[in-house]
Amino acid sequence: MAEANWHILAAASLLVRRHRWLPVAATLTSGLAVTIAVAAHLGRSVALAATAVLVVTSYVWGYSTRAFKQTRWPSLDHLHRRQYAEVWDALTPSAKQATEAASGVQGEGELRRSAMKSLHDLLELVSIGAQDEVLEIGCGVGRVGLVLAPLCRLWTGADISANMLAYASRRLRDVNNVRLVKLHRVGLEDFTDSSFHVVYTTDMFEHLDEMDRWRYVEEAFRVLRSGGRIYIDSIDLESDAGWASFVNDGKKYQGFARTPYVLRPSTAAELMAYVKRAGFTQVQSHRRPPLIVVTAVKPA
Repeated sequence: MAEANWHILAAASLLVRRHRWLPVAATLTSGLAVTIAVAAHLGRSVALAATAVLVVTSYVWGYSTRAFKQTRWPSLDHLHRRQYAEVWDALTPSAKQATEAASGVQGEGELRRSAMKSLHDLLELVSIGAQDEVLEIGCGVGRVGLVLAPLCRLWTGADISANMLAYASRRLRDVNNVRLVKLHRVGLEDFTDSSFHVVYTTDMFEHLDEMDRWRYVEEAFRVLRSGGRIYIDSIDLESDAGWASFVNDGKKYQGFARTPYVLRPSTAAELMAYVKRAGFTQVQSHRRPPLIVVTAVKPA
């Protein structure tokens, strides 16, 4: 029954998307029906039925109007998930779309507010200081970099998307201790051994295949100095929000090809396995719903 209801809702959603005038026309028609029922004295039951239909169509009209304001991302069926540069450049033809794609929010104000939450977690869990040289893997538009750079000696943002780095460069143009680096493939081969005090990635691992997550953790160990700290977060599959996202995507793509950017949540056990296998010690997990955060230290 639940599956049948879901298919009915999916078909209705598709119909409305293809014919956006339908909710408007239905609402106006329902309003006219209420007027006629009252004016012609057609009876209380008819008037109530027409009013009920008007309420429903008005709700659908309002809901669809809000939904259509949201960005409709291209399916990118011709690209493979691991073509990260091509996928994220295709998703980000404008700064507005890059902001939403990277963080799920719109506008500079919302972007900064979301960054402050990430900054709070970083400062609490890996203790970034004024003399630290910090690397962010998958820096996107510099969401966190803008608020973190003033607190450390040097902030380096690395990303595989040229578009993302271009927008980050604009946002960070007035910050003088920032370096942006274009990654040409999965890994950190552009950086020498023992270069950073802190390496972190936030809101990025859910976009990667598992083997590529491992590759970045392995490389983070190499580029960190002895005593350096790593911070990783990802959508927590075991949280209510993470599980709901996972189930909803499963229904959404049932019978269809999954987009190359569909989110893949993680678990604490998975992320902790990566950092332990890479050689880190003092491995800890922290739940920050809907995220799971794992921190660790490179031994001396």
